[in-house]
Amino acid sequence: MTDKELWRQMEQLASEEQSVERDMAFMLLLKMAYDKDMKLIMSCAYDPMMPGMARQGFMEVMGKRMMVCFTSKQRAKQAKYNMTWDVAKARDLMNNMFNKEKIMGMVFNPNDENMVIVFKELLLPIMPGDKPKPEFYRE
Repeated sequence: MTDKELWRQMEQLASEEQSVERDMAFMLLLKMAYDKDMKLIMSCAYDPMMPGMARQGFMEVMGKRMMVCFTSKQRAKQAKYNMTWDVAKARDLMNNMFNKEKIMGMVFNPNDENMVIVFKELLLPIMPGDKPKPEFYRE
């Protein structure tokens, strides 16, 4: 499967009515993306003081963070945030999430009728094992 096929499947699932089955299928796609070292579309802001360094976009929810991602480049372009977007390795994004207590999950297509919320605590049982810190990890 290519990254574009992954995004197409994520987009298709996001357009379905919210259900436990849809959410589980979405989490299994994320697991596959992680295992196969595929890329996700993320909201980010580039740090002018550190060329090439992107800071993951997030939403603050009850004192915790939800990392902002998208199911398609089109949704990323239409997002109502003051941030840019880019693609990054699912493994790096998710390892960052798994290693930070303040991050409670990921939100795809926020403030959109096709929003999908994925909680870290629900991913952990289907993704056991070590979660190494990414190369540019910062607390």
